[in-house]
Amino acid sequence: MKPFLSIVLFSAIVGVGLGSALGYIEARLPAKIVTEADKPAPASEAKLGPVAHVPETTFNFDRIERGTSMKHKFKIRNAGDLPLKVEVLTTTCKCTVGDLQKNEIGPGEETDVELEWTAKTPPGPFRHGATLSTNDPNQSRIELVVEGDVVESNTLMPPDLLFNTVKTNSTKEAVSYLVSNLEDEVQVTKYEFSDPAVAKQIQLTVTPLEAKELPKSARSGVKITAVYTASKSIGPFFTWLTLETNLKNASKLTLPVTGNVVGDISIFHPGWSPQQGVLRVGPVSSKEGKKLQLNVAIRGEHAPETKLDVASVDPEELKVSLGEPKKMGDQLVHYPLTIEIPVGTKPMVRMARPGEEADSPHGDGVIVLKSTHPDTTEVRLLVRFSVE
Repeated sequence: MKPFLSIVLFSAIVGVGLGSALGYIEARLPAKIVTEADKPAPASEAKLGPVAHVPETTFNFDRIERGTSMKHKFKIRNAGDLPLKVEVLTTTCKCTVGDLQKNEIGPGEETDVELEWTAKTPPGPFRHGATLSTNDPNQSRIELVVEGDVVESNTLMPPDLLFNTVKTNSTKEAVSYLVSNLEDEVQVTKYEFSDPAVAKQIQLTVTPLEAKELPKSARSGVKITAVYTASKSIGPFFTWLTLETNLKNASKLTLPVTGNVVGDISIFHPGWSPQQGVLRVGPVSSKEGKKLQLNVAIRGEHAPETKLDVASVDPEELKVSLGEPKKMGDQLVHYPLTIEIPVGTKPMVRMARPGEEADSPHGDGVIVLKSTHPDTTEVRLLVRFSVE
């Protein structure tokens, strides 16, 4: 028992001594001086940078009349303390960004992004939108979506003005009927064509339908008659016709207007569609390239003296040339036409989507030939291809 008590007493004495020594050493060390730089910045002074705040990214139109156009504005606010930059990357519908100075939204400010979509698809659900890019490091991409269902309570029959083929220096008529199953009267208050050049060649009239002319379920309607006057330029034409009406569920309607002008000059190739005036080339490897040989036939009494030249080519990567004419008969001359996508051509897509103007940035390629024929001064070819 005595040895154990001795050990306990010894340990206690040693502990007291060590504690005193540590206290002495600590008292001798200089105190740490805290500077302003060491102090954490107040939360209010912390830099946020550009911060994109989008309270709504999806809007449901519910039911939208086929052919009508609907709009919705999405708000983007800069909740940060540095300018927020906003740009439209891609869009599957018409997209406009509010008035921005150099595409910037100042701290605490906001702007509108308006999406407008025209229901050009058959009845059923739809989902379209736009992708925006920002300089917000936490939200560099913003997806805005409009969705809903396409329905028909008012009907365009047929839903387009299709002229098919039209001879040069002649006229042709196309008709569509706009009828309502709900309204007692249909009025077209205004109309507009998307392509002014095509609009100059079309005369449009709208006349009310009598009761006996209406379909069984319709209450009212109008007849839309378009008369196209062909010029001396042959090839396909396309434009959108937008109608503004008094209909509650269809205040704005859009329908395509298409056709192809033909004459004494025609094109021959397995990939050529004379109805559409389109040469379908398809995908082409940049490493291999592709060359196609077409035949331009000139018929009629003016064939022997008619001369052809390449007037313009878009895109410029296409190489187009005409060979020497060959007399095949008294009223038939053939011109060889070579179209080449050279080896090493940069990747591109020149294929017009359904309902898209051929001259749009990603539309078909366009070749225009100049002619001395008195009735056909221009030949327009569309070339549909992609380079991979």
